[in-house]
Amino acid sequence: MGQQKIIECNVNRITNGPKHHLFGFHDLIISNKSDTKYLCLEVDTINRPPLPGELFGIGYVENGKFVKVGETTALNYPQGARQQWVAETDYFTVNNRVGDVWGTDLYDTATNKLLDRFPATTHMLSKDGKFAYGLDYARLYRLGGYGYTGIEDVNADNPAPSNAGITVMDMRTKEVRLLVSVRQVAECDTSGKMSTIGHHYLTHLAVNPDSSRLAFLHRYPLADGGECTRLMTIGVDGSNLRCLARGFLSHFDWKDSTHIYIFGRANSPIEALRNNPFLANPIVAASLKLAKKTIKLFIGKNKSIVASSNSFLMIEDKNDTEAIPFAKDIIPVDGHPMTNPVYKDWCINDTYPDIDGYRDLMLYNFIHDERMNLGRFRMIMDRPDMTLKKEFFKGVDLSHLPNEQEYAFTRSGLHCDLHPRWNSKGDKAFFDSIHEGTRQLYCIDVKEIIRKDANEQ
Repeated sequence: MGQQKIIECNVNRITNGPKHHLFGFHDLIISNKSDTKYLCLEVDTINRPPLPGELFGIGYVENGKFVKVGETTALNYPQGARQQWVAETDYFTVNNRVGDVWGTDLYDTATNKLLDRFPATTHMLSKDGKFAYGLDYARLYRLGGYGYTGIEDVNADNPAPSNAGITVMDMRTKEVRLLVSVRQVAECDTSGKMSTIGHHYLTHLAVNPDSSRLAFLHRYPLADGGECTRLMTIGVDGSNLRCLARGFLSHFDWKDSTHIYIFGRANSPIEALRNNPFLANPIVAASLKLAKKTIKLFIGKNKSIVASSNSFLMIEDKNDTEAIPFAKDIIPVDGHPMTNPVYKDWCINDTYPDIDGYRDLMLYNFIHDERMNLGRFRMIMDRPDMTLKKEFFKGVDLSHLPNEQEYAFTRSGLHCDLHPRWNSKGDKAFFDSIHEGTRQLYCIDVKEIIRKDANEQ
């Protein structure tokens, strides 16, 4: 059985209103090597999704002040603009529109100048900063994923294109090539039975610690109207594409260079049944829709059902691997984990809002199977402004969305997951939060907890 405890912590806000500030996702280091500058984005409004061509401030926090160095139109509120430090330098990259494509800008925080522009996106850099791995953000946006608005998906009519997918860009020569296509992924490990119900896409790309392999999620619609997710890995040279798990799979990180942990339910035979083409029949689909509403209502009153079926899973990156549950009794709900970059036995994690709107922030120790609660932060109950919905929904395939307002909320800055992430030294936890009325960045110093455990081992 795992252990839980509550730790009394000082929570420090590092940005201030009236403007809103954010970082985004939970999988990037926020600080430079010397831990003096913290990457950050600045926005005027958070009550709706971004509009095509809308500009957002790019910069960093130093000595308690936000330093703006530029602007970008490539932003979504859950993942920011994928701003990240280049290896151990004081340079950072950020996604932006470059001509007619989504590309990458390179800034120097010593001079606060734009140094260069690149013709492909950077979802993640290799650890040495020499290679950038990118996703198709136009496709992601159209299909309701974490993309950017303003550039048309050139493969809008293709359910699994062979000319789009994950790109790799040499940051020295600017050469861009396709590492793996959507079609290659869709046909991998399917015995020639690739799903043809709807459109496939690739998302949530992560580089392992030794920069030898990439992990990512492959998603596509099921016949019953749901969605299947597959956890995939591939070598940085394009070799050994693998499907490690499929089912309901959510947020993940690399534990080390050969193991991934992910929240969800993997490899259930139910997923195959859900993709039976018979379920796509209009009459059957209508009956399923009514049944799903009843099931969701029942589950809403019996949340233990969800907790008992899903958990964090540890998966080794190899063929014919097994998904091993862990921390099931102490972390029974989905969150956004990130492995500590220095103290590898620790991760930072959070939860979605509970029934009262509170999100939990926690540390988790893999060796001791111990959860340490650092704080609870409440969401605000504002709903998105739908006045400009024709503009911020432009180019989105709305046919699969059950509720436009709920979708607008999840793509606005009001939906502020904590998305905790580490500093470069691994002794401070940073997170986005909205509990004080504006969206800002916060920090908790956890060095005494982390180092005490390291010294005792």
